Amino acid sequence: MTHNDTTPVTIVSGYLGAGKTTLINHVLSNPGDRRLAVIVNDMGEINVDAELLARESDDEGIVDLSNGCICCRLQGDLLEEATRLTRRRDFDYLLVEASGISEPIPIAQVFTDGTDASDVDPTSLFRVDTMVTVLDTYGFWKEFDAGEQLPENAQPDDDRPLSEVLVEGIEFCDVLLLNKSDMVPEGTLAEIEAVVDTLQPRAKRLRTTYCEVDPDIVLDTGAFDFATAKRSPGWKRHLRGETHDHGEDEYRDDDEHGHDHTHDGEQSVADRHGVSSFVFRSDRPFHPERLAAWLEDWDGSIVRAKGVCHVAAHDDVIGVSQAGPSVQAGPIGEWRPEDDRRTRLVIIGRSMNEERIRDELEACVIDGDERELAATVTDPFPLSHAS
Repeated sequence: MTHNDTTPVTIVSGYLGAGKTTLINHVLSNPGDRRLAVIVNDMGEINVDAELLARESDDEGIVDLSNGCICCRLQGDLLEEATRLTRRRDFDYLLVEASGISEPIPIAQVFTDGTDASDVDPTSLFRVDTMVTVLDTYGFWKEFDAGEQLPENAQPDDDRPLSEVLVEGIEFCDVLLLNKSDMVPEGTLAEIEAVVDTLQPRAKRLRTTYCEVDPDIVLDTGAFDFATAKRSPGWKRHLRGETHDHGEDEYRDDDEHGHDHTHDGEQSVADRHGVSSFVFRSDRPFHPERLAAWLEDWDGSIVRAKGVCHVAAHDDVIGVSQAGPSVQAGPIGEWRPEDDRRTRLVIIGRSMNEERIRDELEACVIDGDERELAATVTDPFPLSHAS
């Protein structure tokens, strides 16, 4: 099947108040020769301007899925409604606005793999064209600055802490809009750009105010590839020992051509703003209580920690996912007999003291005399904490 046989889909993610609906309305106001339909998964009021939607009948080309989250229990509804729209309406592009707490990967999988709740083969009707994340840059700044107060409309969700939602949206996208960039000081904004480029080096990144962008940047880009997107987060690249070069990214704002030109002897953008990363590896297991205590005592300089840990007296692989003050750690599978039981933990942050952090992690590792003691410790995992 060719691309002409399927309807392209742009999925827009971002936290509550980031500007997703503003982007949708902006695109609807400037569709070019496209006929657009929209599916909205918003827990609050629908603010998409239905008058901007192309339609042939009294049915508006907009579907509201507001009784749950399309990344989990409404996956079947999402696919069914997208299919219904395709069969009943004449449009050639579908926009999906996710809720503020939705995870982007499961939404993309609805259109690539289908769902257990529906027998529709989505690949016969749709193709994911672009994953867009709208970042509340001001909220990101406040969330990742220890001690700063969050804006009133950006309080963390009980199940999905704000820092986790922000980081996951950055790590899985093709286009990243740094919206509300006018509310952040220039020096801080440049630092945030260095951080997000380290978290997600593949995405096209733009500063925006009121999400005013050329619609061609978020529509018909052909940028989405699921396997590539899954491999692209910065922490995975660091584990693989890969580096990145933005020299070919045409939408960067680093200079007039959108390129970050770094020559021999010059600092990279990340270096200039104190953004760095390293991988902590250890063949010896962690003491469970000391590791749990370290994870809960958030170092404000660490933006992201992600990886797998070998914990004493555990046959489980302990996965760690930390985004700012939010940390989750717990079993993600079992070590097999042939596995190399090693800890591999990527640390990404700003103005980090790598030597001190390494020393702290080394202090969490057990020595030979502690193996028997560690086996008697009350298990602190799974750990989930948001400060």
